[in-house]
Amino acid sequence: MKMYIFLIPLILIGSCKTSNTLNSSSHDAISGIVLEDNDYCPEDGNCNITLYKNSSIVVKKDTIESYYPVIEKGENIVIEYKFSVKGPEGTADGDYSETVHFEINPAIESMNTNDKDLEQLNMLFGKHCFCKGEAGYYKVNKGNFVLQKTKGEIIVDLSFKLNEVSHRITRIKKKIVL
Repeated sequence: MKMYIFLIPLILIGSCKTSNTLNSSSHDAISGIVLEDNDYCPEDGNCNITLYKNSSIVVKKDTIESYYPVIEKGENIVIEYKFSVKGPEGTADGDYSETVHFEINPAIESMNTNDKDLEQLNMLFGKHCFCKGEAGYYKVNKGNFVLQKTKGEIIVDLSFKLNEVSHRITRIKKKIVL
């Protein structure tokens, strides 16, 4: 009988379903093909763009009231811009990255918005590093966002500033093939 008591928690744990909410394969994720590289990527790292068609961003809060993005199926296009620097050889936690997530309505042909109006894009900046007190996600509410869309292309020009945390990405300007 004692053996069954130990098996019950194992069965329950094994039957729990986990969900991968970010970069889920249920979304139409494609790497952005950059046509015009007006690259504002900091010199010592790499930058890339991923587009998630038929998706949306849900901004959630964790148990300590910190924001994080969840990409779910939806009607919009979610764009993820990532800057990353590989840490020194032999370090376990020396990598550094920054991400910017935002979503756009595919029906919009052009947009020019700034500051508080950036909230309509569900824009989040993420800092990912071993940097106590700064790592995490932050809402972007100070900056300028310009979008031009033509058949098969999106031109994005974003400049922003966060007062809550230091960051290396301050501008993203790309022409991307859809």
